[in-house]
Amino acid sequence: MLEARRISPSGLTADGTPRLLAWLLAHGADEFTIAVKALRDEPGPVADAFEDALAPFELPAAPRPTPDADAATELTRHVRRWALTADSLAALLPFLSLGLFEPRVGPSGWLEDLAIRRRGEPLLAVHTHEREAVLRLTPAEHAEVESLGVASWTGDAGLDG
Repeated sequence: MLEARRISPSGLTADGTPRLLAWLLAHGADEFTIAVKALRDEPGPVADAFEDALAPFELPAAPRPTPDADAATELTRHVRRWALTADSLAALLPFLSLGLFEPRVGPSGWLEDLAIRRRGEPLLAVHTHEREAVLRLTPAEHAEVESLGVASWTGDAGLDG
């Protein structure tokens, strides 16, 4: 059974992001979604660079459960998605150099709300503007992730703003 735990910036630093995402990939994660944002009527070189770098990995849009911010309920909606592979992770990581919780909001475009899935089920759902994420793993998997230096909590305990 999967257990939802929360992660905040104090529990997952920018340098821990690649370790966590690589661990998820190694443990069956096979797709991701992310919101690609740009200001209307402005060039978006960051958004465009992401689109170019990840184009080879784009999958058809599909309905997927999307956990809400409290992880207690899920909504299903059609989402744009990409295959998670070693190559797509290598292409994605430069866009996450500040970590999962720091969008580079600005006129050049930005990314937010990364979600990693295994066989369609959400494992990691980042709520960028709330500066937190929900990690859904088995208790044994949570213990493995904790050994990577990723701290998580149940409920609201331990979150920082």
